[in-house]
Amino acid sequence: MMLDRFRTALPGLALGLATAVPAAAQEARIAVQCPEVPACADWVYAEDFAAALREGGMEATVFAGASLGKDAEIVDQLSQGLLQFGVTNFVMIAQVDPRILGFLAPYVFEDSAQFFRATQETDSPLLDSIREEMAAQGVMIAGLPGLGGQMGLFNDTKPVETVDDLADLRLRAIDANQVALFEAWGTQGVVVDMPEFAGAVQQGIVDGYFNPPAVPLIFRHTEFLTHFTDLKAGTPFRAALMSADWYEGLSDEERAVVDAAIETANAKNREWTYAAETTEIEQLEAAGVTVTTPSPEALAEFRLRSQEVWDTLMPAGSVAEMQALADASRE
Repeated sequence: MMLDRFRTALPGLALGLATAVPAAAQEARIAVQCPEVPACADWVYAEDFAAALREGGMEATVFAGASLGKDAEIVDQLSQGLLQFGVTNFVMIAQVDPRILGFLAPYVFEDSAQFFRATQETDSPLLDSIREEMAAQGVMIAGLPGLGGQMGLFNDTKPVETVDDLADLRLRAIDANQVALFEAWGTQGVVVDMPEFAGAVQQGIVDGYFNPPAVPLIFRHTEFLTHFTDLKAGTPFRAALMSADWYEGLSDEERAVVDAAIETANAKNREWTYAAETTEIEQLEAAGVTVTTPSPEALAEFRLRSQEVWDTLMPAGSVAEMQALADASRE
């Protein structure tokens, strides 16, 4: 269980904060990992949420740059009611219910509009069930904020137009599942933690990574990643999470303010994502990155090979559920 594991890992942190913030405190502390930069959806989402809370008469403060801890520490604090809100890696949900990984599997959704319809508008027993699993751990899913443009390939070596161009490259992977995806594409994956990525490129351990356009812009990886292939291979997202203890301890009026603020933040993120998609490619090119758009035939090959490992990228039993949700959210 996620809560038990994090409590075991961080007993000192939990003890130190246990009396600092009562569960029903009106003030909302909102934690994000990235710095205060407009390219970071986490920070923008958190500021929109905080502004909406203040407009409703509640106190809210955003803590950026992982100042309240890393993702695992944030979720531990949320689950115990020691922190009110956090925007974290979606992996924090996957530790409780790996079915969430299906929302990021390449080519499940055609574009970000379909992703948002699936996660915000379409009746989804699958997503409802994931929410219930998280709530049982003391953490509520407030939203799945988009990060901007769709997933693509970055590397420091050459333009990549087809899967064949990947044969002599090594890509940074976040886990064994992503290694399997890269192997399906005919290339190698090496699991490297993000803080070590730049060093791994300099040492020749990896040549690039599979990420949305915003990532190298935020972390200045455009200084050495000189090529981007626009694969349009899935809408990247984060996890907007809220303490169940805190929420349940609020008055009816305060909960209404929080509900409205969440709705506002999700709506603004949706528009922010659409806007980011129209500018990020230009920002990459302005930073000296060569942008390659594969032919329809090449993209079809990437799509086919990705679909062949869907049952590896997400729990096999959830593939049909994800496909049904994708079909229901098409226009």
